[in-house]
Amino acid sequence: MKTCQNMNEVREEIDALDREIVPLLLKRLHYINEAGRIKADRNTVRDSWRVEDVVSKAIATARKEQGNEQYIEDIYRNLIEWSINHEYSIWDKEHSD
Repeated sequence: MKTCQNMNEVREEIDALDREIVPLLLKRLHYINEAGRIKADRNTVRDSWRVEDVVSKAIATARKEQGNEQYIEDIYRNLIEWSINHEYSIWDKEHSD
């Protein structure tokens, strides 16, 4: 990571990171869509064990990177909640008769 000298440099670095992050988030969303399509039972969309598994892995990665664990946990909990709600909508669409 670089030390920036001014706000233009900060913004350039953030913009560059966003160009990397957005495609990864969209790829993750693809697999959320796949889960909504594949799961046979709507009651399996929310899987509390899996939520905690994903969050704990994200926190462990933050710890390994010596990063802010609370920041990562908060982001992941919000990301997962949005993903679960989206998966419900995909499940409903795929399984409506």
